[in-house]
Amino acid sequence: MKLHFAAVAGLLALGACAFGNAQTSPRVVNGIEWSGRGTWLKADLHTHTKLSDGGLTVEQVVAAAARNGCDVVAITDHADGGLRAATPDYVDGIRSARSQTPGVTVITGLEWNLPPGKGLEHATVLFPGNSEDLSTLAAFKARFDDFTKEGENPSLALEGLAALTPRDRSSVAPIVIINHPSRRPHSTSAPRLTVDRLKRAAPSILVGLEGAPGHQQGVPLGSYPADVQLIDRWDPVTAEVGGAWDTWLRSGLDIWAAIANSDFHGRGDFLPCEFASTWVYAPDRSVDGVIRALRAGSFFAEHGHIVTEVELRAEFDGLNRPFVPGETVAAAAGTRVNVTLKMKVPAQDYAGHDNRIDSVELVGISSQETRVLFSGAPGSPEAFHVVVPVPAGGIVLRARGRRGSGNEQALMFYTNPIRIVAPAR
Repeated sequence: MKLHFAAVAGLLALGACAFGNAQTSPRVVNGIEWSGRGTWLKADLHTHTKLSDGGLTVEQVVAAAARNGCDVVAITDHADGGLRAATPDYVDGIRSARSQTPGVTVITGLEWNLPPGKGLEHATVLFPGNSEDLSTLAAFKARFDDFTKEGENPSLALEGLAALTPRDRSSVAPIVIINHPSRRPHSTSAPRLTVDRLKRAAPSILVGLEGAPGHQQGVPLGSYPADVQLIDRWDPVTAEVGGAWDTWLRSGLDIWAAIANSDFHGRGDFLPCEFASTWVYAPDRSVDGVIRALRAGSFFAEHGHIVTEVELRAEFDGLNRPFVPGETVAAAAGTRVNVTLKMKVPAQDYAGHDNRIDSVELVGISSQETRVLFSGAPGSPEAFHVVVPVPAGGIVLRARGRRGSGNEQALMFYTNPIRIVAPAR
């Protein structure tokens, strides 16, 4: 399905654009080195075990993940001081699970009580192979987890992010993902640090947000407060076009929100990868390879097993490869970019029902506004093909798709963005 931008210019106006021939050839600003030669891995990045408040052992959680098709699962038990995350039992359980289920890449993580929320605001910390040892985990938990800290220290989160930043820039660093962002309390006894401040303080450590929270079998969905409604099961921070996510992207912050997890605890929750999946396009199946891909934004997320291998691409004349989510390219105003979406649609969904995708959308975020540049039924083999002139100041492009019509509850997928910036002068 091809749509030329000029044909719908009135509908998709992006502000002042120069539509003449660009004077500067597009060039790569930030690329993903394994683009075109990576491997797709189905992941759940947020799970709990008996070592905090879950109902299964580490080994049982990983085995259940394997049965549901997970290639990757992160064990992220709560870092509350009185629980057994970041203890010898924790490290031993993860090692045992790796031995018992070698086909699954098991990432060592913690659910951090993010200061100064006093246990009410959470973030996942995922540790690469060089920092998943007991001493590192225990020290982070003792110094920076806010659940049992006396008083309020708004700077503690910044100190924790700084502590996760390695001095050796060549090593793989941990990453942080803010969980269920709209479930945050309306107030605490000290001002909360904003997402953009945390991101600016540690841009390579704080990589994104859990765009679709777990607890998708619960009532209310996601265990969210009554005054916060999920939108098609996704957090409004992510799901509202022109909302918080798009505002951060417009400001230049590369925040990845195409993340859907189970937040598995036990009975009443979907098992890892049973319903929600984050699909990571990684250089390899190792822990470090997955973390590198997550840092780069090389992934998408979906509910219900409705799609696999979703590929949003931006292609320019004169460049011999497409750009993909997580990448940045510099292109002059007026340069025309061919934007395509490809995907594989399984015949059946997570429940064994006949599957389809009813509609797909391309969202464009410019300095002037955020617009849906295309919305309609997907074509084949390309779900859409849209020709977009780059506006002055650049544009950020992301995509999403939906299964559901009428009164049917929707199932969605979301991609991360591709960023197109103005060339440096």
